[in-house]
Amino acid sequence: MSLFLGVDGGQTTTKVALADERGRILSQATGGPSNHTEEPGGPVRLERVIRTTVSSALSAAAAPPLETVEFAGACFGMTGETEIKLQILSRFVRTPALRVVHDSVNALAGATAGDPGMMVIGGTGSVARGVNSQGREMRVSGWGHMFGDEGSAYWIGREAVRAVAAESDGFGEETQLTPVLLARLGVTSSVALMANYYSGKWSHEHMAGLSVWVDEVAQGGDRVAQNILQNAGRLLAQFASFILTALFPTSSATEVRSDWKAPIVAYIGGVFKNDFTLPAFREAVLAEHPRVEIRPPLLPPVLGSLLLAYRSTGSDVPRSVRDLWPEALTRLPDAGLAASSQR
Repeated sequence: MSLFLGVDGGQTTTKVALADERGRILSQATGGPSNHTEEPGGPVRLERVIRTTVSSALSAAAAPPLETVEFAGACFGMTGETEIKLQILSRFVRTPALRVVHDSVNALAGATAGDPGMMVIGGTGSVARGVNSQGREMRVSGWGHMFGDEGSAYWIGREAVRAVAAESDGFGEETQLTPVLLARLGVTSSVALMANYYSGKWSHEHMAGLSVWVDEVAQGGDRVAQNILQNAGRLLAQFASFILTALFPTSSATEVRSDWKAPIVAYIGGVFKNDFTLPAFREAVLAEHPRVEIRPPLLPPVLGSLLLAYRSTGSDVPRSVRDLWPEALTRLPDAGLAASSQR
């Protein structure tokens, strides 16, 4: 039996899916974070997490152990730089077809189930990526919180702090963000609030976490908070519009051929889960590109990696089989979580 391995390695968890040559998913497993290899101890942590999580999936499928198994194809979607990860993984993952890609690549493959289209991620950070039927790819943003992440949870949190500062200075609108943020963060002024970020006491991930409170205040009718969330959607829509114009020019046409298939614009991430960002995103995209399908992703990123593992060998999985993958994951136990509970 030939085995194909798909891995999605992120900042909080690592997901693994194992399948056979017919596209039948055999097992899945979840492990700890496997990114930040540039940090002290990062390469060792990456190898440990991948070894443990993949071994759990192999064991659940009654397959040979990692030390002896050879995969027909394997694809790892990883956060950040890929070359270091490729060097590490190639030492212990035996396969003639090993791919290590940026995690937006496997996320896109999952979002569109391998078909032409695009996706926009609005999580702690933000990035957009698309590919058309000619194989031309394009990415927008993904430059991190210092130079990018427009419309992300981090951006929303930063805009909330700016709104508090603007009200304090007297030229910004009055907003319930001020009493909510000051009280819940245990500070007495906007100066003290920002000082904790400038000093490094609070991280950019901490600032991204403020987006939950922005949503709460917006739900209460606060116009400033609502505008922040709506503007996040419009910024993310700019990413989508740029890629659609470049890769799918027909998406803005008033008339198309009868066999035209609208490209998918998939939205991913917690930013889209409030009542303000997604409607603003949808409205802005459709205003310029009415012939697209805006929807949640068809497959999760780990299955995007699995699909790319097949394609790395020159083979593919029939669409009829791919359509069964999400249900297969819901039925299979998570071998990684089961192994953790037994330790």
